[in-house]
Amino acid sequence: MNYLKEHPIQMSWFQDRTTPETVTYADVFAQRLSEEEKGKSVALTTSQLRKFFGAVKNLQLKVELNGFSESEFVMLKPKLAYAVGRAHKNNGNKECRIDDFKDVISQAIDNVMACEDKKKAFDNFINFFEAIVAYHKVYGKDN
Repeated sequence: MNYLKEHPIQMSWFQDRTTPETVTYADVFAQRLSEEEKGKSVALTTSQLRKFFGAVKNLQLKVELNGFSESEFVMLKPKLAYAVGRAHKNNGNKECRIDDFKDVISQAIDNVMACEDKKKAFDNFINFFEAIVAYHKVYGKDN
């Protein structure tokens, strides 16, 4: 199942503002990321999420100091791809929730890049991402 196809994210969450719907999406999505079926699927680990969160927070600091950089922001996508590659190498043929994470965050990055006011969209991306991290802390088994 492709989570993003069944649960699309809204452009307005980045273009306009963070809404209660945005937060609800983050809650349900974090719960999905934490799900694991023995022998079939592997949950997104806190370590995987925190590593990417660290990259996002470092970028946020750079944006506050130097302004928004499109090139640095889109470089989050290769970081996602690397994390997915590592997860699949370590978990064989099992379904990995990191795939859902990559799909949703990649789409969120694309949405930010499509916005006219990229700084505002980036700030809304940060809100969305922080909500996912917070809810994952609630649902994750290795919290």
